[in-house]
Amino acid sequence: MDLSLIVGGAAGRGLKSLSYALVQAGGKAGFEVFSTQNYMSRIRGGYNFFSIRFAEKEISAVKEDCQILIALDQISLETHQANLAPDGFIICDPSVVKTKSDKVLLVPFEELALKYGGHTLMNNSVALGSIWGLLDGDIEILYKLQEETWAKKGNDIVEKNKNATLAGYNWAKEHRPAGFELKLKANRPKEDRRLIIDGATGMGMGAIAAGCRFVSAYPMTPSTSLTEYLASHQLSCHIIVEQVEDEIAAIIMGIGAANAGTRALVPTSGGGFSLMVEGLGLASITETPLVIVNMQRPGPATGLPTRTEQADLLFSIYAHQGEFPRFVMAPYSPESAFETMIRAFNIADVYQLPVIVLGDQYLADSIKTTPFFDFNKITIDRGKLLDKETGDLLGQNYKRHLLTADNISPRAFPGKSKAIVKTAGDEHDESGNIIEDANTRLKQHEKRLSKLAALKLEAKKPLEYGSLDASLVLVSWGSSYGAVKEAVDIINQRGRLTKMVHFTDLYPINPEYIINSIVGCKGRIAVEGNATSQFSKLIKSETGIGMTGYVLRYDGRPLTPEYIVARLEEGGDIPW
Repeated sequence: MDLSLIVGGAAGRGLKSLSYALVQAGGKAGFEVFSTQNYMSRIRGGYNFFSIRFAEKEISAVKEDCQILIALDQISLETHQANLAPDGFIICDPSVVKTKSDKVLLVPFEELALKYGGHTLMNNSVALGSIWGLLDGDIEILYKLQEETWAKKGNDIVEKNKNATLAGYNWAKEHRPAGFELKLKANRPKEDRRLIIDGATGMGMGAIAAGCRFVSAYPMTPSTSLTEYLASHQLSCHIIVEQVEDEIAAIIMGIGAANAGTRALVPTSGGGFSLMVEGLGLASITETPLVIVNMQRPGPATGLPTRTEQADLLFSIYAHQGEFPRFVMAPYSPESAFETMIRAFNIADVYQLPVIVLGDQYLADSIKTTPFFDFNKITIDRGKLLDKETGDLLGQNYKRHLLTADNISPRAFPGKSKAIVKTAGDEHDESGNIIEDANTRLKQHEKRLSKLAALKLEAKKPLEYGSLDASLVLVSWGSSYGAVKEAVDIINQRGRLTKMVHFTDLYPINPEYIINSIVGCKGRIAVEGNATSQFSKLIKSETGIGMTGYVLRYDGRPLTPEYIVARLEEGGDIPW
């Protein structure tokens, strides 16, 4: 079974709680779940919707169409009726939504909520029950979910929600449309448990597991969910989360904490990262390990603040005056986000430089079932640190920017030994004293830039998926992974041998990975969430290898398998 649902309605009317309940119920029923939300930039009102998908196999993307449309208002019906699959049905309250469709289950949400729950606020529980009843799901799953959700508000609230849920469930069972054949049938064993988390939570868990103990941020959608997650674990995980006055303060405080020896994280989005650029240069010239998360959204300026895009790649690579190394990564799922954050902190410490992790709204807000993370496999590498005894011995002779064979200077933390730690935002000598002479400048500048060669070897190989004999390759990065992977399956099923080459480590890029993975394919298609194909430009500039075609999306919406396939058909890249 592969079931897609869309739940649409106005913000502030319980849409989010209903959709989250559906996602949790699907996971508890034994399904693989994937969900993402589309919301407007306002606190209340405006049209929002959730796309939710249940399947018996692993899924990593949403679909364009749906089998069930839960229309909580008239706008949601008018917006998504065209997305309804031939075997699909609409669920709506006839007192709120008017439709002439014959593929509809009319459920009096508010009437049943008032009668069985005691208040119209229970209409979402009625809606939840009606969806579950239409799909012939196990009502006990919803009961357990509501006990977990409403326990803190008392048994009375729990029972009222249960009663409203049962009313919707029974109504759907009794009025089930004759042409509706879909039923929930999962085959995952109950003992095969899964996490159900979004990308921002995966990042937050990875940061905590990596030993991050200081976070400085100014709230900016869509990075706020990451900051909120970390803030909610301040006491239990001994993290300081500081909401600062602006993004300039955020990166400067992060640099200060990192220089003191703490693993520090600075979450932001593109507009905030723009303000951090001077601080980025300071982190580089002082060789300070720092992790910055840029949850991308469409620009320029405020752009579409609650939508998604992959348009900050080249900016992240080339931001700031002058030349200096940084490592740029882009996870593609909650589990990838977890692993990427741990690697980001290790790489920052080992090479003593800033690491930029590129997420986006789609990754941050998408919820997915994933296996439990194995914390026993985590390795923490703080790089070349001086022990107290050596620091005491060196004292004033300690050189923070010592020239070494591997171009990595041993680090000492202020106050941890008798080593005197000096550094400067101006060019400096090995001891951290400001200089003007050309020879010292050359040595320190080349020392920093030489790290790029080592970082190329540090980069992970791209993920390859699809036909081994492919003549068509889809090249992607970051959050587009799931959509591209499923598009490859669709194209291969239709007879064109195709594969995906997907990158997580983006800069510096290892040219061998490009040569080995895509050169043999006649058709090379860049699939990206931006208008100018930024990653393909990076590949061309670093290797001389160009693409033969492009699938680009920059309307603020995520890439989907259907969108990719349709664009390839339009471009004549798939012959059918």
